[in-house]
Formats: sequence, C-alpha cells, structure tokens
Amino acid sequence: MKSKKKIIFILPYLNVNTTSSERFKSFIKAAEENPALSTEVITIDYGIKRSYFAGLSNSDVDYFHPQYHQSVKVNLNVIQRLGFACINQKRNILWRIFQLLHLIVYGKDIFYPQNIAIDLQSGNQSDGYVFSSGSHFSLFSTAHDLAEQLGYKLILDYRDPWTFGYNPIDGFRFVNFIKNFFGRSTEEQLLNKADLITTVSESLRSFFPAKYLQKIKIIANGSNFSPDDVTADIKFETFNIVYAGTIYSDQLKDEVFFRAMKEFVADKTTSRICLQFLGAAGNGQLKELIAKYNLTEVTTITPRLLKANLLPRLNQASVFLHLRYAGKSSVISSKQAEYLNFSKPILLPVSDEGDLAESILNNKAGYVCRNREEVLLVLNSLWESFKNGKSLKLNHSKELMDTISRDNIARKLVDTILHLT
Repeated sequence: MKSKKKIIFILPYLNVNTTSSERFKSFIKAAEENPALSTEVITIDYGIKRSYFAGLSNSDVDYFHPQYHQSVKVNLNVIQRLGFACINQKRNILWRIFQLLHLIVYGKDIFYPQNIAIDLQSGNQSDGYVFSSGSHFSLFSTAHDLAEQLGYKLILDYRDPWTFGYNPIDGFRFVNFIKNFFGRSTEEQLLNKADLITTVSESLRSFFPAKYLQKIKIIANGSNFSPDDVTADIKFETFNIVYAGTIYSDQLKDEVFFRAMKEFVADKTTSRICLQFLGAAGNGQLKELIAKYNLTEVTTITPRLLKANLLPRLNQASVFLHLRYAGKSSVISSKQAEYLNFSKPILLPVSDEGDLAESILNNKAGYVCRNREEVLLVLNSLWESFKNGKSLKLNHSKELMDTISRDNIARKLVDTILHLT
C-alpha cells in the first residue's frame, strides 16, 4: 500500500470569527478527507486575551477540531509583550506603534514566533508539505525553517500582498515603506524557496515579479455559506440594503452612496427601508456619515456577527452593497462570493475599475455605477420591483456556484499540492 504524504499547516489562528479562519478550516478539512494525506495543524498561541482583529470576537465560535492539532505557545520578547498588552487593554494607537517598533528592531512583524518548539506527530513520512498563509508573513519564515528541517515542500498562501502590491487597506504609507524596506529581501528568499505559491486573484498574482509566476496558482476566496443555506424567495416587509463585514475608512472616502441614499429615502415611507451594516460597529467614521446624511432612522449597524446570526439577514437582503477600497482596484474579499451565493443584486456605487466591477459585470450579478444619479436610478428601480411584489432574486448558474464553493476551492488546493513534482 502506498504510504501517505504528510501536510503540516502552520497558521496564526483557527477558531476566530473571520473569513480567513473559514478558509483555513476548508483547507484542513479537504486535506483530512484525502486518503493520500496525513494532516497536522499547528496554531500559534500569543497569549492574547482579546482578539487583535478590531471588532471581532473569538468567543462563542463553533470550534473546529482537526484530527491532530497543537497550539504552540510563543516565548515573547519585550516588544511583543508590550504590544499584546496594548491589544488586551484596547490601546490601538500604542498597538500600532509597537508593531512598527518590532519591525524596525527585529526586521519581522510582531507576530514572529521566535524559538518555538514544535512537537510533530509520530510517523516516518519522508515526503510531505508545509503550508502557511499570510498576512502574518513572519509565519512564512517559520514554515520555511520546518520544511528545510524535514525535507518537505514549502507552500505559501497569500490572501493579501506582502511587499509586492498595494498598501494595506487603512494602512499608513510610512509604515508600509518600513515594512517593504525590511521585508523585501526576506520575501524574495522565501519566494525562491517555495515550491508552490497561491493567491486569491489574478490581480494579486500579477504583482509578483515574472520569474515567480510559473509557480503561482489562483486559489480564490470562497463563500462562508453554501446554496443550501439560501431560503426560498419570499416577500419581506422591508427593503433591506445589506453590507456584510468589516468596513474600512478607505471605503468611506467616497460619499456618493450616502448622498444618493439620502435622496432615495426622502420621499418614501422610511419604516419600509433598512440600511444594514452587519459587522461594521467598530468604525466611528461610518456612524458620523450616517448622521451627516440624516440616515440614522433607517440604518442598523451591528458588531461582527456569528454565521448563525448573519445567515437570516443575508437571506432577507433585497440588495447587497459594496463600497470600493479607495483607489485600490485589486481587492476582492470573500464578501463578493457570499453576495453571489445569496443571488440578490449587488450594488457598487462607484466602480473600482477592477476586480469587484469585473466580477459583478461578468456574472451579471448587479450594478456598477459611476455617480449619485446612477445609484439613485438603481435604488428606485429595485424599490419599485420590491414594492410591486416582484422577485429580486437572480438566476446564477451552477457553474458560478461551484466556483465560489469553499469545499471545491479547498479540493482544488489539495489536488494542486499532490501534483507538485
């Protein structure tokens, strides 16, 4: 009988209420279900009591238990101890300062788990893989060191750019300059060593130098929900405009949607209209914009919701809202896959001239506008259909649904790994 190959996942977290965690879980599940693989999962315990994701919670999450999982505790240096203490005390500005300081002093991000002891599961596999995912890019170095020790192939998964690509959303240019200055040579060394590199989009892939492109594959972001989660198309009492997930200040620089929304509700029964920002409670600028345009009466803003609580709200949506990421045209989050999954029109008030607009238009999934007048026309058209009892549901093809399935995407990853030479 042919022996199994081992795959070791080195991840920053697992049971946290984020789409990245859902991505990790789908990869692990696909690996565990594949008879050719023996799977181990290593997550890093930084001793953080409060989630370092603003507004997110790791409490009450449905815990996922891999077949073999160990949480490795990190021996923190002084800057890490002070930085993570700032997280626990909700001192976000100081937290950012310590992040920068760690980068300058150590040349690696503050999540670098130096000198950790990994106790691998017993076994004698001489052939295998070590997988890690950014944007805790210091874990790439940890994965590389383990792959070198074991003689395994190295797989690096990019959900965001490191030093090749756009600045982080809501990031500071100076901080990004420092990150690139200290990280570029390390990233290039790791890219040279990697046997497989995966990214979530062709746009992200295009940022890399040409010499790496042949070993970069697209493993897209998928939906955290499936077609089975979608309820029958029934009429609701309110016209629900839904934005799901974190909202960044970069997305609020353009106020076209809010100006159009103010005009849209002016001559309507506001009790029948609900603008919902589900998971955006941590952004104070959003609340200011809502007040500025007199939309408080029709607006609901919630903290990050667990999947079970988010699901009925997505099913009740009349239209899904995107807001472009300032001047960035290459950002496409798993939010897009979730919107597609629930098959209601998607509204992008001002085109990003990039991935979001392309996905909406190519999939005939909604509306890409250029200005307030176009947004107002779309909202009024959808409102009339809603008011007259017409279905707003779109008929997406099975092929499209298959491409946004996390299970299918994860199986594609495992298949790609097993075909490495």
